[in-house]
Amino acid sequence: MNKGTKTIFSPILSGFLVGIFVFCIGLMIASLRYQVLIQHQERESKEVLELVEQNIERTIQESYSAALTLALTVNDEGEVKNFNKIAETLYKNSNVVDVLELVPDGIIKYVYPLEGNESVIGYDILSDPKVNAEVLKTAELGNIYFAGPISLKQGGQAVIGRLPITIDEEIWGYSAILIYLETLIEESGIHQFSKDRYYFQLSKVNPNTGEEEFFLPVNKEVELNSYSSINFPEGDWRLYTKRIDVDFAETSFLVIALSSLLGGLLCGFITTKFLRRPKELEELLKQNTEKLLLSKEKFRKNSELLQSILESPQDMIIFSLDTNYKYLAFTSSHKRIMKKLWGQDIKLGKNMIEYVPDQEIKKQLKTDFDRALRGEHFDYIQKYGNKNFPDQYWENRFVPIMSKDNSVVGLTLYVTNITDRVEAEKEITLEKQISDSIINSLPGVFYLYNKEGKFYRWNKNFEEVVGYTAQEMEEAHPLNFFDENEKELLAEKIGNVFISGEDNVEANFVSKDGTKTPYYFTGAAINYKGEECLLGVGLDISNQKNIEKEINLEKQLSDSLINSLPGVFYLFTKEGKYLRWNKNFETVTGFTSEEMETAHPINFFDVDEKELLAEKIGNVFVEGTDSVEANFMMKDGSKIPYFFTGVAVNYNGEECLLGVGIDISERKKAEQKHSEVLQQLQSHLYNSPLGVVEYNSDLNITTWSKRCELIFGWTEQEVLGKNAFDLIYEQDKSKTEIIADELTKGSVDSNISHNRNYTKSGKIIDCVWYNTVVKNSSGEITTVMSLVEDITEKKKSEEIIENSLKEKTTLLSEIHHRVKNNLAIVSGLLQLQKNEVKDEKVTAAFEQSINRIISIAMVHELMYKSPELSSVNIHTYLDMLIPAIAAAMNDHNRNIEFKIEIDEYKLNINQAIPIGLLLNELITNSFKYAFQDQNDGYIKIELSSSEQSVTILYEDNGSGFGEESNFDKPKNLGLNLIHTQLQQLDATYKVDTENKFKLEFTFESETYETIER
Repeated sequence: MNKGTKTIFSPILSGFLVGIFVFCIGLMIASLRYQVLIQHQERESKEVLELVEQNIERTIQESYSAALTLALTVNDEGEVKNFNKIAETLYKNSNVVDVLELVPDGIIKYVYPLEGNESVIGYDILSDPKVNAEVLKTAELGNIYFAGPISLKQGGQAVIGRLPITIDEEIWGYSAILIYLETLIEESGIHQFSKDRYYFQLSKVNPNTGEEEFFLPVNKEVELNSYSSINFPEGDWRLYTKRIDVDFAETSFLVIALSSLLGGLLCGFITTKFLRRPKELEELLKQNTEKLLLSKEKFRKNSELLQSILESPQDMIIFSLDTNYKYLAFTSSHKRIMKKLWGQDIKLGKNMIEYVPDQEIKKQLKTDFDRALRGEHFDYIQKYGNKNFPDQYWENRFVPIMSKDNSVVGLTLYVTNITDRVEAEKEITLEKQISDSIINSLPGVFYLYNKEGKFYRWNKNFEEVVGYTAQEMEEAHPLNFFDENEKELLAEKIGNVFISGEDNVEANFVSKDGTKTPYYFTGAAINYKGEECLLGVGLDISNQKNIEKEINLEKQLSDSLINSLPGVFYLFTKEGKYLRWNKNFETVTGFTSEEMETAHPINFFDVDEKELLAEKIGNVFVEGTDSVEANFMMKDGSKIPYFFTGVAVNYNGEECLLGVGIDISERKKAEQKHSEVLQQLQSHLYNSPLGVVEYNSDLNITTWSKRCELIFGWTEQEVLGKNAFDLIYEQDKSKTEIIADELTKGSVDSNISHNRNYTKSGKIIDCVWYNTVVKNSSGEITTVMSLVEDITEKKKSEEIIENSLKEKTTLLSEIHHRVKNNLAIVSGLLQLQKNEVKDEKVTAAFEQSINRIISIAMVHELMYKSPELSSVNIHTYLDMLIPAIAAAMNDHNRNIEFKIEIDEYKLNINQAIPIGLLLNELITNSFKYAFQDQNDGYIKIELSSSEQSVTILYEDNGSGFGEESNFDKPKNLGLNLIHTQLQQLDATYKVDTENKFKLEFTFESETYETIER
C-alpha cells in the first residue's frame, strides 16, 4: 500500500466508512425484512382466501349434485315422481342444503321441507322483477347459476342455485337449492380466522341497479384499497380479504435499523483496530484472493457441467442462479417461455428477476429464491398466465446448490407444466361425485368387491336394507348376506362371473336381524384399479314373487276353465304353432300333447277345405275376428262337423289366434231335418188346416188355398180379384182397416187381426188372420200373405179352457209351495253339514250357499201366496230377505245400519230370483270384507222405476276394493255370481270401489206393476 493511500485512508476514516457500510447493509436488511414480512402476510392472506374459496367451491359442488339429483325426479313426460322421498334424502345427507325446490314454468310448486316455507308455494319468480333477471341468466347459461344473496319471502337471506331442466330441448322449469347466508358463511370457514387479523367481505353487483352490494358486517375502519379477492363465476360474487395486523412489520424494521446502527459503530471500531495491523490484513487478503480464484475455477467447471445437465431434459423448464439471482445456466425451453411470457431474450450472467416486469411476481420470485438460498428444499403448484400466455398449472421445485463446505452458492429451479394432470384430477373428482350420486339414487342395492370378497364400494341403500354400518361393511364378506342353504349356489354364481364375465341369480337377502327378502342379483366382471372385481346391483322382487303366485293361481283357474269348456279350445301363433289347448282337443282328435306341439292347425282339415281354412285364419289376423264351419278331421281319419271361431289376441307380445270349436253334428242333422220339413211344409202349405191367402199391394186376392175354399165356400176362381174387405163383416171393417194400414204403409212387417167374416152361404164366422208382408230388394211391399183360421168352434171351447185354467192355477200354486219346502229341506241339510265342519273357510262357503238357497226359496214362498202366481212384490221379498242375510252374517258384523228405500211393485220370477241372489252376494261381501276394520257402517239399498225401467242402487261405506281386486275382472265365485246375475237381468251398471263400494244397475222389467198403498 503506498504512502498516499495511507494518508487518505487512515484507520479512523476506514473504520468510519466500514461503520457507514454496515449501517447501510443493516438498513437494507431491515428493508428486505419489512418486504419479506409484508409479502408473507400477503401470501398468508392468499392462502386463507384460497382455503375459503375451496370451502365455498365444495359447497357449490355439493349444491350442484343435489340440484342435479333433484332434477332426476322429473321424467320424460314432465311428471314429478318421488320428490319428497328424494328431497328428504338429500336434505338429511347434506350440511349445506337448507331448502330444495322444483319450479315448473317458473312457479314454485314443490318445496322441502314445507314447514316454514309455505309462503313460497305458487310464487312466480319469472314475474318478479327483483329476481327474474338472474332466473333468465340461468336459462341462458344452461347450467347451474347461484343467485343472491337475496331476501326470502319466508324471511332471512339465502343464496339460490337454480339448474334448468329441459325436456325435448324445451325448458320445463328449474331445480333449486337454497343455502342460507349464515350456512354459506359457516361452511366457508371464515369464522375460524381471528377478526383482529383478517377482515372478510362478500359482495355482488346487483343486476337490476348495477351497484355493488355487501352482505357481511361492514367495518368502517377498514378500507378495501389494498386487498386480495377472488371471483365465483357460478354466481358472479366477489370475496375480499385483508390483513389488518401490519404493525409487526414496521416494528421489525425499526428494531433491525437500530441494531444496524449499533452494529455499524461496533464494526467501525473493530475495523479501526484491525487497520492498525496492515501486514496481517495484507496476508489475509492474499490468502482470500487465492481461495477466491480457486473457487471461481471450480465454479466455472461446475457451471459447464450443470449447463450440460440442464440441456438434457426436453419436457421440463430448468434454470440455475447464483446468490445474486444471476443466470448460471438455463434450458432452451426456459428461454422460449421467457420470450413468450415477457418478450425478453435472457442471457447468462444477467439477473433473472430484472427480466420480469410484473412487480408482484418479482416479489414472489425473490421470496422463493431467498428461501432456496437459505438451504431450503421446497415445491408448490401455481396457476399462472398472462395476456400472452393462457393460464396453466405449474409445479415449481426449488433446490439449493451446495458447495463442499455445505454453504449455499446458488439455486436450481425445476418447473413442470402439470395442467393436463390437474384438469384430469378435477374431472376424476367430478365424475366420482356424479357416480356416487347415481349409485346412491339406485332403487336397489349396489356393490363392488374383489375376488376375495372385500367390499370396495356400496350404496347407502345397501346399509339400510341389511342394517350394517359402514365399518361392518368393510369387514363383511358377500356370502354373509345369504342363508346357509344358498351359500353354495351364490359362491358358484360369483365364481362364474369371474370366468364368463357376467351372471345373475335370485336368492333371499338376509339382513342383520335375520329378515329374508327375495332379491334379484346381477354381477359383471370389471377391472377396478388393476384388480379383478365384481360389480352389480340387487333388486327387491318381493312384489314380483307375489305376482307370480297370483299368476300361477290364475293360470290354474284358466286351465280349469279351458278344460271345462264343452268344445275344443285352441291358441296358436301366426305361424301356426300351438301355444295352448284343452284336454278335450286331445280327446276329440286323438293326438297326444307331444304331437300337438308340432302340429299345424291346417293339418286337422281335409284337403278340399284347407284353402278355405287358411283364408279364414288369415282374415282373423287382418279383421280381428272370423268364424267358419268345417269338418274336423281326427287322427284316425274320421270327420266331425264343427263350428270354429277365431279372435286375434296379443299373447306374451305375439300376435295369436284364440278360439273354440263346437261340435255341430246334431245341428247339422237338425238342419237336414229342417230342410226336409220345409220341403214338406211347402208341399202341404196349401193343404194345411190354416187357409192361405195372398194379396197384392191393393189387398186384392191373388192366391186362395183349398183350406180357404172349405172355410169360406168360395173357389179360387170365384174370389180372385176380390178385395179383402169384401169378405169382412160390416161392423168389423173400421178396426180391420187400421190393422191393414199398418202393413201396407210399412209400419209393421206382420200383425194379427181378429174379426168376423162372411161365407158364401151368408153365414158369419169368427176368424184369426196372421198377416205378413213380402218385400222386394228395394224394400217395397209386393205381397201380403195371410194365414186364416176359423175359430168359431174355438170360442165355444174358451169356457171349457177357463175352467181348466183354474185347475192348473191351483196346481201351480201347489208346485211353488212344494219347491219352497224342498229348498227349505236342502237348506236345513246344508246347515246340519255345516255344523260338522271345523274349517272356517268351508263353513263360510256353506253359509253363502244356504243364503243363496234361502233367497230362491223366498221367491217361491211369495209366488204361491200371490194370487196370479207369476209375479212377486219386491218390497215384501226384500223385507224378508235382508234381515235373514243380516242374521246369518251376525258373527261378522259389528254395528251395521241398513238404509232401505224401496217402492212396492211386482216383478216376475225370472227377474226376482236374480235380484235376490245378487243382493245376497253384495250384502255378504260387505259383511265379510268391507267392515273388517270398522266398528260402525251402513248399507244403503234403493229401488226406483221409470216406465218399464228399474234401477237398483247398492252402497256401503266400507274399505272399498284393494289394488289386488277388480270388480270388472272377477277372480272369486262371489263376484262371478254378481256378474252372472247382472247378465241374466241384461242390466247396465256403474261401479265405484274407491274407499267404498257403490253399484248402480238398470234393467228392463218383463212384468212390471206398481202397487198402490
